[in-house]
Amino acid sequence: MKRLSRLIALTVFTMLIPAPFVYADPSSGLEDRLIRTVIFSRHGVRSPTQSPATLKQWASKPWPVWPVKPGELTLRGKALIRAQWTALKPVLEKHGLLSENSCPAPQQYSLIADEDQRTRETAVAIFEGLAPGCRINPQYGTRYDTLFHPDMTSWREMNHQEALDQVQSRLDLLEKDPGVQSALNRLQEITGCCNHLSLLREKEERYTSLKELPTRTRIDSQKPKLDISGKWPIASSIAEIMLLEYGQWPDRNAGWGKVDENILKQIIPLHDKVFDATHRAPLLAKAGGKYLVKNIRDTLLSEQSPRLSILVGHDTDIAYIGGLLGISWTVPEQGLNPIPPGSFMSFELWEKTEGNREIRIYFHAPAFASLHSVPASETMPVKVPVDKPFYRASDFSQQVDRVTGL
Repeated sequence: MKRLSRLIALTVFTMLIPAPFVYADPSSGLEDRLIRTVIFSRHGVRSPTQSPATLKQWASKPWPVWPVKPGELTLRGKALIRAQWTALKPVLEKHGLLSENSCPAPQQYSLIADEDQRTRETAVAIFEGLAPGCRINPQYGTRYDTLFHPDMTSWREMNHQEALDQVQSRLDLLEKDPGVQSALNRLQEITGCCNHLSLLREKEERYTSLKELPTRTRIDSQKPKLDISGKWPIASSIAEIMLLEYGQWPDRNAGWGKVDENILKQIIPLHDKVFDATHRAPLLAKAGGKYLVKNIRDTLLSEQSPRLSILVGHDTDIAYIGGLLGISWTVPEQGLNPIPPGSFMSFELWEKTEGNREIRIYFHAPAFASLHSVPASETMPVKVPVDKPFYRASDFSQQVDRVTGL
């Protein structure tokens, strides 16, 4: 029994260690070889995207003032990204994805970002960490819109009622989730929402708490985004803002001093579950992510692609990828399918010692403690395999064809 206990403990401990990029064959002394990798990163710590007027409705106390416009990457957010990728630099160099002592040649890498300030500046910060002094800027512009945003044709043509039903069935599960309900109560305590919110009243009704706010969903064929209102999107956004504050101001707790790392671990899963419900629903994931997933597959398997390709977009994109491919991940101390600022997915093409090739998929997440560190910590993010981590290259290609319909 003691031996079994020690074995279990060792197994759990090993799972908490970021997975290495090397897989060895002990019998031969040979190592599998990393051929190529495609990375999709979320941007770093940004200010809330909501206007000050909207935020004012969500709390009984004044919100902190951010040093940038709504939705922009902060200097602190950029420093965190730079530090994380400085820590990752030796790993990429070890596998020949980057030159050790010189700036990478244009044919060695690809760097594409959505055109928002927060994604463009995150892309810049990634290479400030990987190739300091090389002044590498991303490609961006409308020609890449289908990689980062839902395809309008697919959005218009999908069955809107079926998509709404898929979302609603997932939201209904949240009503029965004790962890989510506890987090909702905690957010209520932190914010004091919502009895003074005139803009949240409907007709003569007056809502005095988050729990009382009715959730409504609709799809506008001219706007490629689920239109959702009520307690779930508000609670989800507030929880994420607490994490953004925690990363932005390491000298204090978030949420008017009430939210430390332990509280974050209680409330962020609510955000993640709402996000899953509203972005991983099959029809929404297909409309939102099919061209992105095809691009990742094509880049990874093409012999003409550089060995290192990095795309920088949004948490919505990562959720679409997960929903479309049917993959999830669990990060120690963060739970199921978190997508914190600066997190990323890696799609890795490996050649095994016997010559066969396989694709391995991982999720990488900065720890909450790393986001709160002073100065920005040059710490490797936690690396975990997704729940379907290995594919033969041909199987992965066929799956992408099947789920995208392209």
